[in-house]
Amino acid sequence: MEPARAAGRGARRGRPAGGRAKAATVLAKNIVREIHRRGLGPGDKLLSEHKMVERYGVARGSLREALRYLELHGVLRIKSGPGGGPLIATPNGRHFASALALMLQFVGARFRAIVETRLVVEPGIAALAAERATAADLEALRDCLVAMRRQVGEARGFQEALRRFHDLVAFASGNPVFRFLLPALHWISDGAAVEYREAERRRVLRATRAILVAIEARDGAAAYTSMQRFFAMSLAYLDRTYPDALARPVTWSDSEL
Repeated sequence: MEPARAAGRGARRGRPAGGRAKAATVLAKNIVREIHRRGLGPGDKLLSEHKMVERYGVARGSLREALRYLELHGVLRIKSGPGGGPLIATPNGRHFASALALMLQFVGARFRAIVETRLVVEPGIAALAAERATAADLEALRDCLVAMRRQVGEARGFQEALRRFHDLVAFASGNPVFRFLLPALHWISDGAAVEYREAERRRVLRATRAILVAIEARDGAAAYTSMQRFFAMSLAYLDRTYPDALARPVTWSDSEL
């Protein structure tokens, strides 16, 4: 007997809420296995709720919990209305940010921890990008640097372009872990509400240009050093200008979906 089917029967026999939650988790895993077995992708529609209840032999409540669980993780989207139902979606860094921020809140993490993580991790990401970036990656990075240059006089637009630049470096690394990690750290960082002053924005622009030059030259060591220097200087700036923000606790609400 399939685990999900057995779990579903247990739920219908009056199993306590904890048992139903377990059944929903098992069912969610079975749904994901089937998605991969059938080779389904973003935008593809799953069976209707009625047919899924029959297929998996579970209680309707367990199925809805399983679907909600997958929706919270960004792998499904529930379309309402006629012809609606569960659709396969593509998770992104924001879903990871939500889970990570929740865990960080419960261990009392401060925003300094986010900056320190980036200081340690991003130089290695830049080195990989220097090795693996495609022509399309390089073009996107160049366009982003142009946007930063145009927005240097406007704090919000500049910081959005800077954030995109770092996300693009993560994408260029070719490592899917970094493609989720960097955007997640960005979503959480937004909760610190810090802003570069114009003189610092110009310094950041020069440092970002150095990172791009190293990546274009396929010089991993230079890319590593340039990114490390960027974050060391940024952390020093934040220590001087926003010490209270760095000391602020991370909360789950900093990364709400």
